Amino acid sequence: MKNFIGLGFLLFFFAAKVNAVDLGVGAKVGVDGVGLNLSVGVTQRVNLRLSVSQVDIDDENESVTVGDSGAEGDIDAKLEFDFGSNAVLLDWHVFNGSFRVTAGMFKQTGAVDLSGTLQSNIVVDGQPLATDDLGAISGEVKLSDSYQPYLGIGWGRGAGGKGGFSFAADIGVAMLDPEVDLNATVNAGGSNGLSQDELNQRLVEMEADAENELDDLKLWPVLAVGVNYAF
Repeated sequence: MKNFIGLGFLLFFFAAKVNAVDLGVGAKVGVDGVGLNLSVGVTQRVNLRLSVSQVDIDDENESVTVGDSGAEGDIDAKLEFDFGSNAVLLDWHVFNGSFRVTAGMFKQTGAVDLSGTLQSNIVVDGQPLATDDLGAISGEVKLSDSYQPYLGIGWGRGAGGKGGFSFAADIGVAMLDPEVDLNATVNAGGSNGLSQDELNQRLVEMEADAENELDDLKLWPVLAVGVNYAF
C-alpha cells in the first residue's frame, strides 16, 4: 500500500507543477478504514479516481462450522484482522454537478489469520475426522486476491468545478472472492490413524465448507465520507 500512496503523491506533485490536469486530493473514513483519494479530470463530467484505505481491528474469537451436513462441528478460532482496500474508479457526474455514478475495479486487500482447534468429531466428504486426529489448525482467509467490479453512487466535486475544499461521500457495492487456506499436522496416534496426505484431503474439504459460510461476503458494502481539496 505504501508504494500505491507514493505513486499517488508523485502524480499529484507532477500535475500541480505543470498545471496540466484538473486535480483533487482527499481524505476519507469508512467501512474499509481511513484512506486517501487522488482524482484526475478526464473530461468535464468524468474523473479518474485512485483510492486506498487501511484499518486495524482487534482480534476476535469466533467459531467456524465445518463438516458434512448432519455431522458438522466447530473450529473455535482466534482471528487476527488486517483490513484495507485499493480501487481504480471512474466518477461520472451525470448532471455536471456534485452527484456522481461510480464504476471501477476494487480490491479488498485485507486478510484474516486464524488459529484454533476442532471441538468435536465430524465427517468430512464421507470420511471421519476426530479431534485427536490433528493438532492445532492454522490458516488464512483472503477476502479477495484480485480486483473485482465495483458500482456505486456518491457526491463530490467534479472536474472543472471550483477549487478549494468540498465534501465527498460514496455508497456502493464491490464483489469479493473469499478464499480459505487451512493447515494442520496429523497426530500419529489419532482415532482414525490418518496419514498427513489423508488429513490434507480432509482440510481441502473443510476449506470448501468454510468458503461456503463466507458467501455473504461476496457482496461487500462500501460506505465512506470525507473531504477533498481541488486545485
